[in-house]
Amino acid sequence: MNAQLFTLAESLVPSSYIRQARDARRSRESLLATLLSQRRLPRSGWDRATLMLALHELAALDSNTFVGNAGVGEREGRVVCPI
Repeated sequence: MNAQLFTLAESLVPSSYIRQARDARRSRESLLATLLSQRRLPRSGWDRATLMLALHELAALDSNTFVGNAGVGEREGRVVCPI
């Protein structure tokens, strides 16, 4: 979540919970940033939530997952064309 979404969430949830959630998110994002900047696996394993966040963030970079986008290329064409 970006800062604007956390701010909007404060109208639904007490700010103390939002602050905790923001800190947890930053901590997980910091682990991902370290992985990407150092380009090597961390010495200690990540918990499930951190792994899932990393996978979702990386999957979001794929243009086939953009909202409203339908990728059409060679792989998709093989479904329609028996070549």
